Amino acid sequence: MRKLLIVGILYIYFGSSFAQQEVRIPFSTAISAHIVKYNQKMDEAYREKDLERAVFLFDSLVNNHLNGTYMDNFTVNSLKDEPIEFIDYEKPLFIITYAAWCVPGIGEIPALNDLADRFHDQIDFIVLFWDTKENLKAKSDEYNENIQLVYVDEKTNQDSYIVNKLKHALGFPMMYFMDEQRKILNIQKIETHHSSETLSNSYNIHFNSLSKGVSLLIADLDAKGLLDKDVAIPDGNENKDEQDIIDTDGRTEEERRIDEEYERYKRERDSLNTKKRDNK
Repeated sequence: MRKLLIVGILYIYFGSSFAQQEVRIPFSTAISAHIVKYNQKMDEAYREKDLERAVFLFDSLVNNHLNGTYMDNFTVNSLKDEPIEFIDYEKPLFIITYAAWCVPGIGEIPALNDLADRFHDQIDFIVLFWDTKENLKAKSDEYNENIQLVYVDEKTNQDSYIVNKLKHALGFPMMYFMDEQRKILNIQKIETHHSSETLSNSYNIHFNSLSKGVSLLIADLDAKGLLDKDVAIPDGNENKDEQDIIDTDGRTEEERRIDEEYERYKRERDSLNTKKRDNK
């Protein structure tokens, strides 16, 4: 009787401990289980030109089925042709998936560069191109050194099962926010705007949008007690005081600064292009 009692206590203890362990559902498993029905509903929404429902369907898929899953391990390549596995990253991940033919808003990359400058000690900022090394290399000068540029060429990559889910199921450009264990905290589409937007307006649109992802990752670190006390959580309104100061030409001080930086960038780019043509 005593032995049975001890066995019962051990069963209850270990059974309870096992029940408390988190079940880690792979992202590829979750997306495979729901993507067919999702695509059917999305096709119907687009046929009916119901964009509001399309947004709802995407948010529902992410919030109800993908958030909380764990990204599968797969291999990407750096511009130095160094293979990198996702399990090698130790910080929370801010990932944007792209391709060379995607045209970002004029202020998107400057906004991403600024956020990476400020938070790269806490977050790994990664831009993943579904493309060739050559096409990524042509874009590399636009990003600063605090953003890790990697690529996946489907013709040579061996992890086709997860590449297919990431690239083809949800499409791109897309943003993925994961904690240090590769747990997905959220997935968002890149903010878009009309191509006629000024640089300053585009910068502010993207800065505010990208800041939400940074805020999510920083807040998660803070909740786990892993955040340095000196780090401020961005709320997308850091430039508000500068934006409120309107100059005589109708531009804020921040808008003037961004426009001047862009003009310098264009002059440098045109100068380099001229030198290349002269050397041919």
